[in-house]
Amino acid sequence: MKLRMYRGLWGVLTETDGERASSPFLDFEEALKEISRLGYDGIEVPFKFTLLVGGDRFSELLEKYNLRVIFQVFTDGPVVPGSGIVFGGPYPGFTPPSQPGESDKKQLVQNHLRVFKEQVEGAQKFNPTLVNSHSLKDYFTEEMATEFFTEALAWQKEKGYRVLHETHRKRYLHSPWVARGFIPNFPELKLVADLSHWINIAETNTMDPDLTRVIEKFAERFEHTHCRVGYDHGPQVPDPRAECWLEYMEGHERWWDKIWLSLSEAGVQEVTMTPEHGPPNYQICDPKTGTPLADIWDVNHWVALRRQERFAFLFGEENTSKVIPSATQGLEPRTLPGPSILMGKENVGFD
Repeated sequence: MKLRMYRGLWGVLTETDGERASSPFLDFEEALKEISRLGYDGIEVPFKFTLLVGGDRFSELLEKYNLRVIFQVFTDGPVVPGSGIVFGGPYPGFTPPSQPGESDKKQLVQNHLRVFKEQVEGAQKFNPTLVNSHSLKDYFTEEMATEFFTEALAWQKEKGYRVLHETHRKRYLHSPWVARGFIPNFPELKLVADLSHWINIAETNTMDPDLTRVIEKFAERFEHTHCRVGYDHGPQVPDPRAECWLEYMEGHERWWDKIWLSLSEAGVQEVTMTPEHGPPNYQICDPKTGTPLADIWDVNHWVALRRQERFAFLFGEENTSKVIPSATQGLEPRTLPGPSILMGKENVGFD
């Protein structure tokens, strides 16, 4: 199994709150150039962003810097192409999202389906590695979610589109306890693991056996991972490199290891991940100055380097990605996800 490393543009560009995060690469082409130089395989970005940039320009820059793309699509909210505000719009040919207060359950589900399908269809012209869907709302009933996923998964299969659905707050799969009972109803449902949301929703820590049991149960469903470190009271620790937060980082690493090992055992040939710590207000800032407490550009690069080295330990140097240290961020500090018995050898961390 091989690792492909993607870099999110959230908190990087002017259009994606990069200024609030003090990003060193606010221009789209400058960011792609540096992401490519650092050895990433591709970028992850909302599909709607291509409409703002222009499809031809977007494709041209991906080809110029030899990068693939993972698209995020949203079944409602301001990042839907049929909505305005974020990344411009509304764009012609796209359905407006449902509005808050809509009470017709059938209409709600059908609108989410239309919005979902339009974006997934539009994404195909860029030959994405996969499409990551933020699907439905957390307050939807199980019957509404069943209607959506029954039709969405059948449509994905018919079209041959690779779409995964993310475990994200606000969405139907926001909670590990909801997911625990719902996911088994859909054997073909593949997921994006953003466990920072689940640990926050469960208001627990990485040692929780019940949460760990749910993650392990669905580990081979998680074909893409958003590597952000959450904690009991939030979806993003202030700085996972800080000594006081390394325990949470190492706990997430144990979960991420389990996902990779399960996928390998299932015969998956390639796995993808995106380090996804976000800008303010996800990132905690000094309340007096508004300055972020950590450099998110460097935090995400550190997570990428840690996971790349971990993958090499588990599956061989020849199979890992090729991300290199930057001028401002290397592999330090080291982390220790173990101990456990993995692949016939004692795992005591990276060292």
